[in-house]
Amino acid sequence: MESLAFGLTYAIAALGAALGAGLVGAAALNAAGRNPEKIGEIRGLMILAVSFVDALAIIGFVVAILVKFL
Repeated sequence: MESLAFGLTYAIAALGAALGAGLVGAAALNAAGRNPEKIGEIRGLMILAVSFVDALAIIGFVVAILVKFL
């Protein structure tokens, strides 16, 4: 049962992070298509947003490890 909890905890966090990163990328491409001269600002904001999304995935992994071993 603990293995199932570990797997589901991390799988749900990874799924949410993947969806979030995909939405951020799609929005950045849409914004770049509408306003190509601002590509530098869009790229910086996209990198920041993806790093926040990946931080949530790492938090999900830490929670999964806590569920597994505590």
